[in-house]
Amino acid sequence: MKFRIFPLLFCFAFAFTPYAYSADEVEEEEEMDVEEDTIGEDGEEEEYEDYVEEGTTEVITSELNDRVKYFDVAGVMIGQDYSQVKDVLKEHKYKLVNVEYDIPKYFRYNYDALCRKRNIFIPENLKACIKGFAKKDKMEYISKVNYKKHDTKEEITVYFTSPITEHKVWKVDYKNDLNIKYGDSENFQYQREERRRAFWYFVLSKYGEPNEEPNKWVLDTNDAYSTNLEAGFGTLTLSNPKQNAFDILEAAKQARREFKYTDYTF
Repeated sequence: MKFRIFPLLFCFAFAFTPYAYSADEVEEEEEMDVEEDTIGEDGEEEEYEDYVEEGTTEVITSELNDRVKYFDVAGVMIGQDYSQVKDVLKEHKYKLVNVEYDIPKYFRYNYDALCRKRNIFIPENLKACIKGFAKKDKMEYISKVNYKKHDTKEEITVYFTSPITEHKVWKVDYKNDLNIKYGDSENFQYQREERRRAFWYFVLSKYGEPNEEPNKWVLDTNDAYSTNLEAGFGTLTLSNPKQNAFDILEAAKQARREFKYTDYTF
């Protein structure tokens, strides 16, 4: 069964090879009946044949797509630790631009209670007290890092689980400057569409055909929390929602076990 998975100029990408065409491919393009008006060098309107205006591509219909387990974005994979992320992104010439820290929510609530028992109520002092408890228990962790590759205008943000589940990658967000249009004239529109063509060509060359509409690669299509990769206009998101949900649940359970309650004596 066939589905239309990409709007307009995207669905042809897997059949497109930038800057290299065989004689047969050129002949096929000349036979296409989809045309677009452009302005020639002499200022006269001329007919411009687009490679493909619309098309279809097959979607894998199997429920399991084991390849997704091994997907990476610039070398970053689900389940890696922070040191591995640093190494692979350095190898891919990305530069670290921001690091965010966090404390599991219910542990933060525990520390808040402990600090207030010490009569610490001023917001700034309370925040410092909570952070002190978290550092002591090794519960303050790197939750998100942002890297950029300035020459290609690419950006990657990596999200980590808490120390409760070993501080591993559960999501990777990638984006580039694909959607930037430097003007409204036809040449800028043309340039952006060509960049989009190349992007989708590389996406499908690396990850193969998606197995869920419209542009998603899913490990198990019967599992709403399964590991998956979703592609958009110049964006990629590789994630394991189940890993994140498990981390939140385990952190809440452990925090409740460690909550310091009052030992009443009635």
